[in-house]
Amino acid sequence: MTANQNPYPELLIDEVSGIEVLDTRHKIWTEGYKSGRKDKQVIKYVIKTQNGMVLVFDDRGEQISEYQGQYEQVRLCILRDAPVNAVFSYVFNYESELKTVPREEW
Repeated sequence: MTANQNPYPELLIDEVSGIEVLDTRHKIWTEGYKSGRKDKQVIKYVIKTQNGMVLVFDDRGEQISEYQGQYEQVRLCILRDAPVNAVFSYVFNYESELKTVPREEW
C-alpha cells in the first residue's frame, strides 16, 4: 500500500442485516488526504453569470465545485479564500465576452 491509498474499505457488510453500508472511516480518510495535498486547488478565475450563478476555476482551468453556487451564498467564502491575483468577472449573457472587474466591485 502506498501513502496515498486509503487503508479503509469503501463499503462494509453490516453484520446484522448483511447489507453493504458505507464505511465512514474511508470518507474521513479521503477528505483528510485531499485537504493535506500540496496541489490543492487555488482560486484563479471567478465568473458571475447573468442569473447569479458563480463559476470558479483554478489555474489549470478545472472547476472548484466547493465555491460554486448562487452569488449570495458563495460570495463571502470566495472573497475570503481567493488570492490577490484572482481574476473576477461578470458575463451579462452567454453570447457576450467576460467583463473583468476589480475584486471590490465583484
